[in-house]
Amino acid sequence: MKLKSANVLKAAIAIALSVTAYQANAATATYDPATGVVDIPVVDVLNGAQAATYSAKLQLQGDKLTLTSIGDAASVKGARVTFDGATNALHFPSVKILGSNDELYAKLKIVPGSNPIAFTLDQLQPTTFPGCPDFAAQGPIAGTCVLSGELNRDVTLTANTTWILSGGVYVGGDRANQATLTINPGAELIGESGLDFLYVRRGSKIMAEGTPDQPIVMTGPSELSRGEWGGLVIAGNAPVNGCAEGVTPCEVAFEAITTEKYGGTDIADSSGLLKYVQIKYAGYAVRPNEELNGLTMLGVGSGTMVDFVQVHQGLDDGIEMFGGTVQLKHVVLTDIGDDSLDWGSGWRGKAQYVLIKQADDDGDLGIEADNNPDNNDALPRAQPLLANMSLFGSQGNPTQGALFRRGTGVNVYNSIFSGFANYCVKLDGEATYINGGSSANALGGELTMAGTYVNCPTNFADKSSVGFTTEEWFTAQAANVAGDPMLDGMYPAAGSHLTHTGVAITDSFADDTNYIGAFKDANDKWADEWTVTDSLK
Repeated sequence: MKLKSANVLKAAIAIALSVTAYQANAATATYDPATGVVDIPVVDVLNGAQAATYSAKLQLQGDKLTLTSIGDAASVKGARVTFDGATNALHFPSVKILGSNDELYAKLKIVPGSNPIAFTLDQLQPTTFPGCPDFAAQGPIAGTCVLSGELNRDVTLTANTTWILSGGVYVGGDRANQATLTINPGAELIGESGLDFLYVRRGSKIMAEGTPDQPIVMTGPSELSRGEWGGLVIAGNAPVNGCAEGVTPCEVAFEAITTEKYGGTDIADSSGLLKYVQIKYAGYAVRPNEELNGLTMLGVGSGTMVDFVQVHQGLDDGIEMFGGTVQLKHVVLTDIGDDSLDWGSGWRGKAQYVLIKQADDDGDLGIEADNNPDNNDALPRAQPLLANMSLFGSQGNPTQGALFRRGTGVNVYNSIFSGFANYCVKLDGEATYINGGSSANALGGELTMAGTYVNCPTNFADKSSVGFTTEEWFTAQAANVAGDPMLDGMYPAAGSHLTHTGVAITDSFADDTNYIGAFKDANDKWADEWTVTDSLK
């Protein structure tokens, strides 16, 4: 490592360690060994984007901790105990053991069907640095450990350590040596000096479960510019296109790292979960003109949970799906250097509650959407469902809202495209129009947009149109408006029609919202606290 890079890395690590130490100072619960009682003054119970706050006590009974009392409590900011109903996990940032100097991170898992509610112990970790485990090397300063090469067994990355990625770090082999990488709330991973990335191969899993007060952070060594490290790549076994006709299953080489493959036949394949995760300053080029995205998902299946994830200051795309069926909720993409949300290779997943904010200094498309560049009609054809998106463009450079091209399908509901310098929405290419329908009044359902506002200097653009124009397509569908959505920043302003004029959504994944945009109103604060400080201003 060059001296300059080493000094920058050490400075970043020192900051990370000071934050970790600060978070560990205030105990969020106590455990009395004499009585077996865990006293929790404040616990947030998460239900999607909502949280209710309680106080609670648990009693040790055999090998389980049983809930013995619960009451209302005032909500607080900062480190606190969190129960996540989506994962049935109870996270304690710090439990003070009475009668000792010990403080520990604890994770409990609910016992299914228990009445009264009971938990088993899933993890118990020191809040102070314990030394590097055998799967990592000692880092450049105390409190750091270096990850490199392949992780071919289950490992856990804790918040008491700053983890340095050195080169490509692979979880498992490709459908071999399958492993699970668990990342605890508050853990921080730092790319060493450029060509550093985390890659989860087919058959293995990442279980990155942060909390609103302690998001997981993956970042570069100085946090000063885009492309300081590679990014996060996840490969799965879900269907993709791009193979010769009749080839089953279709497996494709990753364009950036051509020795790696993705794709398969398992629509519901699970690569684990990402929850309350920040990915910052990614996008380093692994080879000429092949930068990694902040988050790249290659044939990832619908069994994977992606919820409350932010990509910030990426050099290439924010999130890009190469086929697959992965579904996402509560996504924040800010200050991305290229396209914020990108897909191709037949992605047939879903996304709801998406906030995109472009920077003034760089950025291209809010959405760049393809089916397949070589065969626009390749199957499976890309056709995601996108709902409750708010896309805010920049006038500082020639930005565009959404480009649907190369035969892609899409179903957009209850969304906002605003402030893009070039245009809000563009349909492009004969295969795209023909897939949509024979005319704006005879759409087949594969290419739709409803309940959506566009508000740009130029709202619509076309290329190689067949049967209808983008404007005709937009105007013919329900509850679409070309005009001022009445916003106060990123939220609906008082009196805005956004709060109650959304169209119905009938889907097993998406919530049926009656409002337009990523936020119901100014009190809908799902993007607060866990996102990068000042990134939403």
